[in-house]
Amino acid sequence: MLATFSRHHSPLSRRIISKRLFSGSSSGHTVTLAIQRESYDVWERRTPLCPNHVATLLDNPAVERILVQPSSSRIFSNVEFEMAGATVQEDLSAADLILGVKRPLQPKELHPDKSYMMFSHVIKGQPENMSLLQHVLDNNIELFDYECIVEGGMQSTGSCKERKLKRLVAFGKFAGRAGMTDALNPLGRRLLALGFSTPFLHCPPAHMQRDWTALQDTVRSISEWIRVDGLPSEMEPVVFCMTGEGGNVHSGVMEVFDILPHEVVSVSDLPDVVQQTGSQHLVYGVSVRAEDVFRKRGSDAPFDRDHYMQHPQAYESIFHTNIAPYANVLVNGMYWDLRYPRLITKDQMQQLYMDGNKRLMLVADISCDVNGSVEMLERTTNIDSPYFQYDPIVKTEVSGSISSDGVTVMGVDILPTELPRESSIYFGGKLLPVLEKLIDYKVSGEGSSERVPPELTNACIATGGSLTRGFQHLESFLKRPSGRVPPSESKATLWLEGHLFDSGLINHALDVIEQNDCTFEIVECQVRRKQDGIARKSNVIVRIASPDDSSIVRIENQVSSLIDIMQNADCTMKRLDGGGADTIDTKQHSTFVKELPKEEKILVLGSGLVSKSLVEYLGRKDRRQVTVAGAIEEEARSVSQAARNGRYVTMDVQNDMRRVKEMIGESDVVVSLLPASMHPDVADACIDEATDLVTASYESEAMRNLNERAKAEGVRLLNEVGLDPGLDHMSALRIIDDIHSRGGIVKKFTSVCGGLPSPEAADNPLMYKFSWSPMGVLSACKNDAVYRSNNDVIEVDGNYLLREAAPFTDAWPALRLECLPNRNSLLYEDKYGIHGAEDIFRGTLRYSGFSGIMSVFQAMGLLEAVDASGMTWSEAIDSLQRKAGFASLGDFLFFCAEGNQESALRAAECLQFLNMDGGVRLSCPDNLVASFCEVLKSKCRYEHNERDMCLMHTSVHAVFGDAVEETHHSSLQIFGDSHHSAMSKTVGYTAAAATDVLLADKARLGGLLLPISKDLYVPILDALSTEGICFKEAVKVSDTNYSQRTAPI
Repeated sequence: MLATFSRHHSPLSRRIISKRLFSGSSSGHTVTLAIQRESYDVWERRTPLCPNHVATLLDNPAVERILVQPSSSRIFSNVEFEMAGATVQEDLSAADLILGVKRPLQPKELHPDKSYMMFSHVIKGQPENMSLLQHVLDNNIELFDYECIVEGGMQSTGSCKERKLKRLVAFGKFAGRAGMTDALNPLGRRLLALGFSTPFLHCPPAHMQRDWTALQDTVRSISEWIRVDGLPSEMEPVVFCMTGEGGNVHSGVMEVFDILPHEVVSVSDLPDVVQQTGSQHLVYGVSVRAEDVFRKRGSDAPFDRDHYMQHPQAYESIFHTNIAPYANVLVNGMYWDLRYPRLITKDQMQQLYMDGNKRLMLVADISCDVNGSVEMLERTTNIDSPYFQYDPIVKTEVSGSISSDGVTVMGVDILPTELPRESSIYFGGKLLPVLEKLIDYKVSGEGSSERVPPELTNACIATGGSLTRGFQHLESFLKRPSGRVPPSESKATLWLEGHLFDSGLINHALDVIEQNDCTFEIVECQVRRKQDGIARKSNVIVRIASPDDSSIVRIENQVSSLIDIMQNADCTMKRLDGGGADTIDTKQHSTFVKELPKEEKILVLGSGLVSKSLVEYLGRKDRRQVTVAGAIEEEARSVSQAARNGRYVTMDVQNDMRRVKEMIGESDVVVSLLPASMHPDVADACIDEATDLVTASYESEAMRNLNERAKAEGVRLLNEVGLDPGLDHMSALRIIDDIHSRGGIVKKFTSVCGGLPSPEAADNPLMYKFSWSPMGVLSACKNDAVYRSNNDVIEVDGNYLLREAAPFTDAWPALRLECLPNRNSLLYEDKYGIHGAEDIFRGTLRYSGFSGIMSVFQAMGLLEAVDASGMTWSEAIDSLQRKAGFASLGDFLFFCAEGNQESALRAAECLQFLNMDGGVRLSCPDNLVASFCEVLKSKCRYEHNERDMCLMHTSVHAVFGDAVEETHHSSLQIFGDSHHSAMSKTVGYTAAAATDVLLADKARLGGLLLPISKDLYVPILDALSTEGICFKEAVKVSDTNYSQRTAPI
């Protein structure tokens, strides 16, 4: 009965089958899911799954039903869920897995013997949530926590930030978007209290906007108001300071800030900025990094980020002297815990006010760490009352309303719910594949826990009434008092690192605290799993409250004695609050530490489609940090995660060369995967900063102009290390150099290359697909070309290039390929040392028929940037047809195909396939070719699981003094796979291998380099052979002897 059941029937008509897939139940059946109503906060309107996600899950035969607890406050209505196929009902007892966003307000809301997935807020042993965890254990509840669902599984429990692993299910940058928006209205109110009316008053908070699009429109209107009318001339310039660069919060903040008319300035610019007078038609922004706001205590040495991350307690903030005196608004998105110095303390803020500096008027603390990096945040706020007024002189909150004096502080802790629709869609999209993995595993009945997807196993906190292996340390916290540290008592903060749980040391240490009549709070707990069977150290930060300082000293001494006794714990203790000894190290014997090699730092500019393979290759080695700088945060973050030690920065490289130059100066080598037009500026900065540069692009005149400067500074600028150019040079020169070494002379040279869909994916009339903007391909169709054939120089006008396509039969005859001349082939006569060759030809490969169809489109006028305002595609083509003087489309196509009936018919078929014969309007009305590109990109894209293919073939004919002739052939055919496309592998791996060569050979002289010398191309080709990128080479000698070999490149 179940097998024939229609997924479109009403949920109530379905046959309900008794089952238990979760909490250890039997497998092999179907599952019922449920979405619980959110009760933690009245403003919580998000949902873990949206109606479209529900519909997708119900298409899975393993999902029997999805129950949704009714809610009138949820962003999606009950009706929308019903229309998606869900059953809306109060009772969730029939569900196997129940999903929520936040933990319920009351633990009793959780059903016994069920599986739950939510943000439970128990994994750090938070005292206020231990009653929830105890309820979970007492009632046989299986608990999964979204925060612990990370790529590849967790390496430790506790804080995900410390592990730097990619969280698979999170709310991204929505807190930043909402927090930055919510800061604008109180800024307007604060300025009004000072006597200034500004457009900021008219920006309602994010939760009052319909959606993200409406929010952006509102900010744009305010932006236009400022741009046109300006801010009051009596005001000082408005300066925003944003922290947390590189994180999701900061990215969301900048999305809103970038809409405002603004100028980004450096910290050193601030004193001059605030001195400007007159009407301001923009605001200023400074995005600060750790090196801008922290310095090592008692040292003027340059900031060392690695040392800071390892020893944050040795650093102090300089924010109060370098930035706070000039900034009006602080938007804080930085990560903080007790190990790190505060960004600004209450004492520092008090001193600023006592000195008469009151510029800092608003703090939007999106990170929302109470008494944390911004100590003025004494409590969290809520959407109803998002801010309070803080008096720096008396160092406390004085009012819930905004006034003309003091600092307005905002610390809303559920900001993503202010954009509930978009944040829920984003979150559910991330959760969907995780759920599908869990469901598929349970239904498959594989039985072995080793087959459970690791990201799910490690996200399970409790099951069967017990804590799972990775969370057994929470048992200690369940038995401890749940009260927070009273604010009026003496305090100390201890950091312990060692084998704390398997040795039992942590339990004894907490006993010592209680025996001294003190209370404590576990602030941070990080427990690392074994790696390769070897136990790894964990660490705990515990904050202690005592009636007097003597008890704290006694506790410190007693715990130190415990550490001495329990040698198997191998523990170190540090005092983080500044009191007591800086470090108590239990190891009494001498320790010899081997000095590690210096960490290599690689900067990758660009996060496009070929970047990930490059970063993955470069990021495999130890002691190497790879930083990815890209304009789109999602892309940059994803690419950086391919490296073992990857970082990312979101930035507009073209418009922020100052910052780019700073990053170049901190790097050992730069790899630029940006558009070729941007390389000269990057190269110029690399020369200034004495940093080598690698690109996969053709060398240009602008790059050649930098050659002498680069030589003088000893900087290597290595270009053309991709597929074409790149592998074409190296594979050809390996043959040519061998011929020259034996006294031969090259008489004929041909090299062709093409990036194509694999044969099974070439399923459209063009037999071509685009993985990025087609504009580059269309532009290449109009390039002039020059080559030599039988000693005659052939020049091809770009307007007629497509008509030069000829069948290519030297290799892969079954593919039915054609070849087009590629630019100026004669440039390679000097580079390859083949002077006097009768034939020199470089070409581009396509499937047969591509050039014929494109030639028709070019003749029609579709490749021109002409205006077609207000037209549909049918009207635009009709306009081109009438302009050419034809009454019918068939005649027009036949004319454009120069009488070739087959090309005309294929062009007509292609227009129909592209849906360009109907009423669809042009996407770029003022640019016909741009609109055509959008159509090609949409209709001729690679679908999921489709492969691309890269082909390269080189032929070299040589003669020798003894009248012997040799004809060499070298062929490469690479297919994409589930990890990387063929283009990504051949470009990214090649550039990465070239980067390794530069890093390994520090003695090489500077200047503009190409991979055309043996000391470059041999190690690069050898490295690529280990990646499976191998040329098949054959040589035919004097038409009589024939030998063939497969050569690894």
